[in-house]
Amino acid sequence: MFGSENLELKNVKGIGTKTLAKLNNIGIYNIDDLVLNFPKKYEIFEVNNENIFNNEFTSVNALIISKPYFIKYRGNVTTTIFYAMVNNNKIKCVMFSSDYLRYTLKNNMNVILCGKYKDNEYFVKNIFFDTFSVRIDTKYMIDGIKDYIIKDAIKNVLNNYNGVDYLPEELKEKYKLLDYNEYIYKAHFPMNKKDFIEFERRGKYEEFFWYSLSLENLRLIRKESFKEKRNVKKDVINNFINNLNYSLTIDQNKAINDIYNDIISDYSMNRLIQGDVGCGKSIIAYAAALMEISSGFQVVLMMPTELLAMQQYENIKNALKMYNLSISLLTSSIKNSEKEDIKYRLENGRINIIVGTHALLEDNVRFFKLGLVIIDEQHKFGVNQRKKLISKYKNVDSLYLTATPIPRTLGLTSFGDLDISSIHSLPNEKLPILTLVYGYDGLKEIFKMVKKHLLLKEQIYFVVPLVNENKDLDLYDINKAYELIKKNVPNAKIGIVHGQMKPSLKEEVMNDFYKKNYDILLSTTVIEVGINVKNATMMIIFDAERYGLAQIHQLRGRVGRGNIKSCCILVSKDVNNPRLNILKNENDGFEIAIQDFKLRGPGDYLGDNQSGVSNLEYASFIEDIKIWNVAKEDGKYYAHKFKEEKSNNKKYLNIIRESEKQQGKIN
Repeated sequence: MFGSENLELKNVKGIGTKTLAKLNNIGIYNIDDLVLNFPKKYEIFEVNNENIFNNEFTSVNALIISKPYFIKYRGNVTTTIFYAMVNNNKIKCVMFSSDYLRYTLKNNMNVILCGKYKDNEYFVKNIFFDTFSVRIDTKYMIDGIKDYIIKDAIKNVLNNYNGVDYLPEELKEKYKLLDYNEYIYKAHFPMNKKDFIEFERRGKYEEFFWYSLSLENLRLIRKESFKEKRNVKKDVINNFINNLNYSLTIDQNKAINDIYNDIISDYSMNRLIQGDVGCGKSIIAYAAALMEISSGFQVVLMMPTELLAMQQYENIKNALKMYNLSISLLTSSIKNSEKEDIKYRLENGRINIIVGTHALLEDNVRFFKLGLVIIDEQHKFGVNQRKKLISKYKNVDSLYLTATPIPRTLGLTSFGDLDISSIHSLPNEKLPILTLVYGYDGLKEIFKMVKKHLLLKEQIYFVVPLVNENKDLDLYDINKAYELIKKNVPNAKIGIVHGQMKPSLKEEVMNDFYKKNYDILLSTTVIEVGINVKNATMMIIFDAERYGLAQIHQLRGRVGRGNIKSCCILVSKDVNNPRLNILKNENDGFEIAIQDFKLRGPGDYLGDNQSGVSNLEYASFIEDIKIWNVAKEDGKYYAHKFKEEKSNNKKYLNIIRESEKQQGKIN
């Protein structure tokens, strides 16, 4: 979209050299980037004096009847106190960080107050000195740039802006959606609720439409050409399964059969295996690897951390030792001379399986005949990354594994281009993890249990929500927890790991814990993925109410990985929290995922920037499911339509670029 071809960003009135540099830092380089950078937040203020005592956020017309006076609150924070009349009621008003009112608020002044009435006081968040019935404030939240600078710059641009609309005309007519330029203007300057609703309708539909188009394009890319035939030696696979010292579950056998059918088909496999920690996904991956190797192809197995790659390397060597395969590990800690040797052998077909991190997809790693890419923890691998993988390795089979069970609704959205196999049943030898909920008054009893586990030479995790103390949050941080542990078990060797540490140091600490150099690992949620210690039998999670259900379920999956009975203790100020009781009574990850998805939504469920849907700006796969359903079908239809018209329609390439641009905002 090049709506203002003759106007450069640096020439826009209100954008100076410093502002331009800050805009460039966040990816805004031209006029179209600027106008497409919609507000991050909309605040709607609707005046209704009748609602002031409803214990809800309200906006009311008020008459000031006193001069403001100021008191200190929480150190240097100034609190303003004044009185106002609202509906003939005298109201005490409290407003924080509001020194400017010293010069602007006067007796007998009419204002609009926005806030919440609580405990006989009206806590004011905003105060307006003009009159309105409805007001919508937009917040761009760009670091270092005031909102009014952005608003003025965009207003100056939109006076002469005429963008190109790539959304098909028939769809706009069908759903009565705003034209592009009107949509852009109302996105930045909604005058009333009707403007906001109309902008939001198109915004939600358009996000879903481009998202659906992207997913369908992935499917079409895979169907563009036939892959080289895989002549799988089925007797090798049967031999592998029959020689296991345990029986596979029904779900495992079904997943292996699904993979077999994908691999022998004419098109590249694109399958996700999902199931709880300990459900046996690795064995399924090993069976898939054997299928490809028996057909004469190489296999890549990628893990999210170097430590997990090392553990998986040992596991797959042991699992497939009877087949005399060449299996190598490629990580950053390996000597350069050895790396070069591994790369040489890989490129010349002397390695069957290469294990490592996502760095294996870099251009300097080449293969002789790559047939299968297996990626662990798929939920950290978004739509754009999947497209990059497909484009780089055409006609290669892809298998994704995740221990975060994905609710069906999310599976059909974020992973709509993947076929999904679900492992619901756990192996018979898998021991259930006992989950207990304690208040902080039970710490003495908890540490008695800790000492018992340590006497048995077992290892323990402690998990806290914060790295450093936060004065506004009464929560455990690393230092506070460390002092508590040292006080109660002074002889314990404690390792510490958190997200602010260098990756190499994190790996080193977790590896030392794996080698039993530490009795206790004190951590934030960075251990959610990336460590597999069979000797760890106990986990204590402080401030457990702060986490999502699926996140705690994933965390407690770090224990119980061996054949020793294990437990997870959730410590909370709110022991009757219904969410914690769900975890206490439920071990089925799929059921927990459904509950968590309902409570938090897809973005929060998977975490920022980890899923294809985590950054949807306006649309919600829960609240806007009806819009998604129609946009999904439209996206599928137009993906095929645009593909057919590609040879004689120049607009096609622009539409695909717009799809990718919009998708880039989502991933």
